[in-house]
Amino acid sequence: MRKWIGAGAAIVIVVGGGYLGAQAYSSHRFEQEMSQLVARLDASPQWQVERTDVDSGWFHSSGRLEARYLDDEIEPVVIEAPYEADHGLFETSFSGEGQVRIGDDQTLFGDLLQSDGPLTWNGRFLTREQRMEATIALPGFSQQWTVPAGEVGGEFRPARPMQVDFSGLTLNLTQHADRVTLDGQAPRLQLQDADANMLLENVAIEGAFQGDRQAFDQSLALTLPTITVVSPDGAKLVSHDSRYALDAKLDDKEMRMHLETRLGDTTMDDQQLGSGELAMTLDHVDGDAYRALAAALEAHTSEIQAAAASDDQDAMAQALAPLKPQLAAIFAGSPRWAVDKLALKSPLMGVDMQGSGELKFDGDGMADWNLDTMDAETLDREVLKRLDGHFELKGAPPILLMSLGLPMSGGPLRIALDDGVMTLNDQQVPLVPGAAPAQP
Repeated sequence: MRKWIGAGAAIVIVVGGGYLGAQAYSSHRFEQEMSQLVARLDASPQWQVERTDVDSGWFHSSGRLEARYLDDEIEPVVIEAPYEADHGLFETSFSGEGQVRIGDDQTLFGDLLQSDGPLTWNGRFLTREQRMEATIALPGFSQQWTVPAGEVGGEFRPARPMQVDFSGLTLNLTQHADRVTLDGQAPRLQLQDADANMLLENVAIEGAFQGDRQAFDQSLALTLPTITVVSPDGAKLVSHDSRYALDAKLDDKEMRMHLETRLGDTTMDDQQLGSGELAMTLDHVDGDAYRALAAALEAHTSEIQAAAASDDQDAMAQALAPLKPQLAAIFAGSPRWAVDKLALKSPLMGVDMQGSGELKFDGDGMADWNLDTMDAETLDREVLKRLDGHFELKGAPPILLMSLGLPMSGGPLRIALDDGVMTLNDQQVPLVPGAAPAQP
């Protein structure tokens, strides 16, 4: 009998010890993930991120994340996110709230945005899979803002009120190793002023991010299923299935970026207006040159922002001057910009266009240039002579051909650029003084 009791006690101890060990490991891995998250966020020179009020236990943990935006030129911005976590054998569940404080006493959710409450979030960390899943809920609000006076399209617009109604945004995030994916939806956003009433319905966002500033693979897409704009006289413009997508990749050798935009079927008072697509690629950008330019931009962000706010061209030129070596290195890598697809179709206007082409820069030998002694005219001439490109547009509208001084032959519009000379179909136009048109 004593043997059975001893064996049972041993089993209880082993099982209990294993259970507590698993609990301890689950709690430890969650703490590791939180520490790594804080370290990654704090690595940015523009943010100071820390975790305070930490209470770590085998079954329950809590703490507070605080991020301060470091910019002396604006009011202090602090993001606060207290959290609670419950640890299980195979996963840890967590939840919390988020608030943004601006200046001494203003909150983003509550003061600036008249929302019902702060941002909320919840999720879980799967211990075995080493994966974190979270859902962030941005609260909705309804309020009136004042659009400041300014110039729009060359016309001065006085300050005017605008009604904004936002139903909120739900964002789902998943992190596994160094890869983060997201998808979210905003059911309804309405903007209304004296000129128009615009309604965006079921806006969707999705993306994936992997790597860091030295090497990354990123994508982000925004889908607008329905856009409705109603003018004061009752005219209704409706567009369906518009989309914007951006992919960017940086590796040891190259940075590559691809952009796609699509304007879906659009109608005006139920009359078909048209649709369009545009796809572009920027590649052959030297990887080291891109990293150097990104670092220089980050180091001089405050000067560039101040120059932009002052609307002073001399100040902007001075703010951008430290970036000359990095920009020269970008061009020395012989980058290429391609229009992979251009399509515009409008039955109402009788337009059905398709086009594609590319523009390359020959950076060979550019490293020997002395940008400090080269005047603007010489620099422009040398850059134009190094551009090489071609573009073909089928179905070009007659008004475009007339504006270019070309006959309406019915064939495609072909544009070429070589050694400072632009060719429009069979007509050659020198862009650089002294550039010789090619002999037929």
